[in-house]
Amino acid sequence: MNQQPKRRCLLQNIAAIQPGYPFRGKLELDRNGDAFVVQYRHLVVGEPLHDKQGETLDRVTLPGRKRPEYLFPGDILFMAKGTRNDAAVVTDLPHNTVCTPNFYHIRITQGAFNLMPEFLAWQINHSDAQRYFAMCSQGSVAPSITKSQLGSLPIVVPSIEQQQLMVKLDNAAIREKKLLNQLIDNRQRMIDAAGHQLLSSDMTTGN
Repeated sequence: MNQQPKRRCLLQNIAAIQPGYPFRGKLELDRNGDAFVVQYRHLVVGEPLHDKQGETLDRVTLPGRKRPEYLFPGDILFMAKGTRNDAAVVTDLPHNTVCTPNFYHIRITQGAFNLMPEFLAWQINHSDAQRYFAMCSQGSVAPSITKSQLGSLPIVVPSIEQQQLMVKLDNAAIREKKLLNQLIDNRQRMIDAAGHQLLSSDMTTGN
């Protein structure tokens, strides 16, 4: 069977890109607010955004009359400001969730070469794309990526089978990294406990 040729394009040709909800000034949290909001601290590199009940998200009352563009499954959030320019796929969030304007909200257009959101997020996080973003913000006092720069990111779209394989490999690598970090943390706790016992002297005997 012949392998489907890779397609190459710019991100702006296959996705709609817009900034997050235009909060002005300090973000005021409201436990009885009418919407949930995603901030930078809610993203973990390489992991999807999954919080169906919004338990880890912040709650706010949306100011102004602007119609909010809520996040849907398959959307991608891109961290546009600062030294981190990571992306994450939205998998399951409350229906009334927005993101701050520090993000770009990316939504793949229908019929965009069968591009998987998970594969696009992986490609944005790949070292090649990260080098591109580093060059875009080089010399900036406050590093940030503009909408035009993000839209001009070159994207490669291989066959759906290749996309699925790469996403599967990436997910496996993330799971392995988590397990290794857990092992490292457990070993450190063991060392700390043993060290505490060793260094604790018996004040009555001096032993």
